[in-house]
Amino acid sequence: MDDAERKRIITELRGAFGQAEQVGGGEPLRVRLPRLALPDPWSPRETAAMLTFDDWPQNRPLLYVEESVVGETGQPPRSNHTVLFDGGTWRGFSFAFPWAGENPVRAVQLWLSRFTVERI
Repeated sequence: MDDAERKRIITELRGAFGQAEQVGGGEPLRVRLPRLALPDPWSPRETAAMLTFDDWPQNRPLLYVEESVVGETGQPPRSNHTVLFDGGTWRGFSFAFPWAGENPVRAVQLWLSRFTVERI
């Protein structure tokens, strides 16, 4: 991914979510969203999130949230796993949705739509 594409992605994410910052400088592009609102019944209602853009745009970015995120029964998302990025631990999960395109904001919106479907 070239610098212009990195800048475009970060600019679009900032426009939609208020803040977005690149983490590290290597591949894949990693972008931290300090505040991302989650739909009911997930809590906390706001979390930091980390996106990794590996093989973009052929593959959707992966979304990771803070480990404290749980559903209505107090359980984390299904098929979850933890990863270490930027000196912190993040929770990844396996929400499925079809992907095509080059819109990073739409990718995050699709991830968030899965939180309304995947209730725990």
